[in-house]
Amino acid sequence: MYGRRETSFEETTAQGSNFGSLRLGYNDLNQAGFQEIFSNAYEENYLYQMGRVNYDYDGKYLVTATLRRDGFSGFAKNEKSSIFPSVALGWNLSQETFFKSEQVNNLKFRVSYGSSGNLVDRYASLARVNIFPAVVFGDGGSTSFGQEVENLSNPNLSWERTDGYNFGIDFSLLDYRLNGSIDYYTSRTSDLIFNVSIPRVTGFDEITTNVGEVKNRGFELNLDGRPIRTDNWKWNVNLNLSSNKNEIVSLVDLDSDDNGQEDDLVASNLFIGQSINSIYTYESDGLIQLGEDIPEGFFVGTHRIVDQNGDGKITPDDRVIIGREEPAYRFGILNEIEYKNVSLRFFVNSVQGGKDGYLGGNNLNFGTGDNGRRANLWSGIDYWSPLNPDAKYGRLDQEAATDFIHYDDRSFIRLQDITLAYRFNSDVLEKNSLRSLKLYLSGKNLWTITDWNGWDPETGDGLQTNARPVLRGISLGLEVSF
Repeated sequence: MYGRRETSFEETTAQGSNFGSLRLGYNDLNQAGFQEIFSNAYEENYLYQMGRVNYDYDGKYLVTATLRRDGFSGFAKNEKSSIFPSVALGWNLSQETFFKSEQVNNLKFRVSYGSSGNLVDRYASLARVNIFPAVVFGDGGSTSFGQEVENLSNPNLSWERTDGYNFGIDFSLLDYRLNGSIDYYTSRTSDLIFNVSIPRVTGFDEITTNVGEVKNRGFELNLDGRPIRTDNWKWNVNLNLSSNKNEIVSLVDLDSDDNGQEDDLVASNLFIGQSINSIYTYESDGLIQLGEDIPEGFFVGTHRIVDQNGDGKITPDDRVIIGREEPAYRFGILNEIEYKNVSLRFFVNSVQGGKDGYLGGNNLNFGTGDNGRRANLWSGIDYWSPLNPDAKYGRLDQEAATDFIHYDDRSFIRLQDITLAYRFNSDVLEKNSLRSLKLYLSGKNLWTITDWNGWDPETGDGLQTNARPVLRGISLGLEVSF
């Protein structure tokens, strides 16, 4: 296979405002008091080639090998292309003559290796310029615009690459009443494309570059069961369970303090041995109460930040890793139960954080001072006051010098979909010249079990005024087919 794809775009926009007369409108923009012209253009190019070989011997031994070469114009001049191989092996044990089992209908082992790449934004490796108001000549003169470089170039920006292994089993048991698959995978992503923060003395805040290596490992379990199969009763159940854990293995190989250990990129929130989405923040030692010593920059009712290094001051060095944003595992259960013409279908969805995972920032966003009081936005919120000293949240009318951010567990179990239906018999259909007729009652997101304090744990919308709860709906319908 060979392919090439090009994407190009260009636009020019002219607009005007403050017309003395509206008769000509856009037919004569020169009449506008304020005239503006915009233009934009970009181009992307993709190039790829691929070859694949498949081998199947008697349905027992399976081999698939692929070699792919991809190129993208957004990478640096000498790094635009990369090669990605993959190979997969399969052994269908249930097809072997020596394997005979009445309980095992199908048993297949799989192992595979594959490599894939990730793209950058167009022109990410190049230094780009932008205009800015530069000089005003004379008193009352017009502004002249200049050009400035808005980012650093990276002549070595190359493909982000992931190499992974997968080990799997496919099975069917008990006359195909239980079918499923189990997969375990491990992968390493190297040369991650990341916007790394750099000292402002360079004239820039960050640079797009390839940094470090991240390791992922996890498993997936899929089960499809048919526990009941009779003339009147049918019951199907499907279970999906998955878990993934990532860990930063290395970054830029920098040891600035010569302690023999690679430095973390604290400004970019990247830490060796931790999740790529670690939460690095301050810890609270409770709310400051009336009569207690008040540190400088803090007030009664605000959080007392833990001084981790014991230097008597609260600085960015007092931050610690309290957890991660990724969940520990996910699962979904789909049940379908039928009795004669009546069917019940319901789906349960869940994401769980475990000990310190799936955390989300959940600070109050209801305004401070008199505006919040007048709008009664604080009603029902567990915030500190002299009459409520053991509150979860600090006082809402005063902000401390160092803000404490609440992170709460977003774990939830949700009845996401449920449908009760009745299908009419064939005699009813024949009398009315119908192919099918079904009456159903359906509900969406009817029930959620969670400790999350806010709108929706799945989206991470907490206690804030510009968010919305998850939509809960009930519908009654009639489905007719002629």
